[in-house]
Amino acid sequence: MNARYWLVLPNGSQQLIDPTRFDLAAMAVRARRLGGSLVAEVPGETADRRLVLPDAAVRQAFEPPIQAVGPLFRNRLEQIFNCRVEFSLDIATRATSRVLGGYYRRRRLVRVYSHDRETGRRPLEELFDTFLHEVAHHLEYTEPSSFQARACQRKRGQMHSPLFWRILSELKQRWEKSQRGQSFSLQIEVEETEFFESEALDPTDEPASLFPPEGDPV
Repeated sequence: MNARYWLVLPNGSQQLIDPTRFDLAAMAVRARRLGGSLVAEVPGETADRRLVLPDAAVRQAFEPPIQAVGPLFRNRLEQIFNCRVEFSLDIATRATSRVLGGYYRRRRLVRVYSHDRETGRRPLEELFDTFLHEVAHHLEYTEPSSFQARACQRKRGQMHSPLFWRILSELKQRWEKSQRGQSFSLQIEVEETEFFESEALDPTDEPASLFPPEGDPV
């Protein structure tokens, strides 16, 4: 049975925490700094309430079923950024060695590989990091104007452009701010510029990843 996590404030009040939306390890550290604590309890065992250490929090965090990972990641993305152009999302269970994910430009498909050939299912936060990485590719191709660029900056033979890294950094900073309860606009307000897919220098539908998928049909 899954543990439930409670944030206990210095004044004694308690708040139930959703482990799929917050970094429990970071929250445990911040709670102690404020004079509070993060505790876990097993439902039905009222006597089993204990302080959660940062490393234990990560190990004990709830891992949703694979079919729930996609909706969960979309929900997280909606909290930090409104995409102007829709994309498809595939959480692929085929085990891989090096490949973590890929973005297919013509199909506007974000793919995340959930399992490692040697270690099994990858941790949820590692999968989310890959998800943001591939979404950054999508945003570079579909709405560069949202990040002060007139067009996609990826060049043939170059997997990650300076624009890509700027987009990924923005997404990660926004996610970190959301975990700290800081507010921000979901859409970056910039002057509109036109973008056509033909401006992208890569004419193929190969995934924009560091390594090509291992035998993956595209």
